[in-house]
Amino acid sequence: MTETRHIRLDYNDALYSKKELLSAEISLLQTLRKIRAYKILRRKEIAQKNKLKTLISSLKFNIESLQGILPTKQKQGIKKVKERIFKDARKEFSEELEDIKKKLEKLNRK
Repeated sequence: MTETRHIRLDYNDALYSKKELLSAEISLLQTLRKIRAYKILRRKEIAQKNKLKTLISSLKFNIESLQGILPTKQKQGIKKVKERIFKDARKEFSEELEDIKKKLEKLNRK
């Protein structure tokens, strides 16, 4: 058999306790709402990560297949052509620089 006991509270204490209980319930409900929102966002994040992973793996496969198709010797030829162009450009700049220096010397002599 359970025994029930009653405690007498004055009006202000009872009102204060009721307000505290209600504010605790509000806080609990807000926390639950945030937890649910977090779970939803986390599921979306995981889904997006999985989608990104599959896209990256398919892109990697496509790149590897393209590398198998493209000729490798041509890449070396392009590098040699670029090197020649840069060497020629350096020679031209150095020649122009020498010409300018010679002109300056001539002007300084006069």
